[in-house]
Amino acid sequence: MLYRTGKDPALICPAIEKDLRIAAKWADIWGMRFNASKTVAMYISRTTATPSHITFAGATLEYSHEHRHLGFILDSPLSLHAHVNVLTPKGATEVFLLRRLSYKVKNRDLLLKIYKMYVRPHLEYASPAWAALTVTQTGLLESLQRRAMRIILALPRIHHITDADYAALNITS
Repeated sequence: MLYRTGKDPALICPAIEKDLRIAAKWADIWGMRFNASKTVAMYISRTTATPSHITFAGATLEYSHEHRHLGFILDSPLSLHAHVNVLTPKGATEVFLLRRLSYKVKNRDLLLKIYKMYVRPHLEYASPAWAALTVTQTGLLESLQRRAMRIILALPRIHHITDADYAALNITS
């Protein structure tokens, strides 16, 4: 991942191209090649100015509004909407499977272990970056966690999950 900061895209794009040439030269020395067709560029700015094209290994790079990097989706306004929109259905599927499993497995400790192994990692992955979540996005993720807690504790849907419920399972909210 290469990046540059600055106010003028006309100066940033040539600097990135220079960095890409240096990276390509390094790869040649080590007997490697970069695949330019898999390389994308992302422009993150408050302005709507269109940056100039960036070329790498003879190919013009496409600009992307969002990019998945190590399982984390980064979008150009740095809003985390795309990441939460992908994460919520995935977590809901895991919670649904936990509910189906709860009909056969009545052991609360086993359900809690399954939750910690399969559901919670989806909800906590890259959590330090989530300080920028909006209230709505936080609510979506917390609603998944509350649904899972109701399943594990065998509580009705109308039960409001409290800190005492989390404490009973030795889990932080």
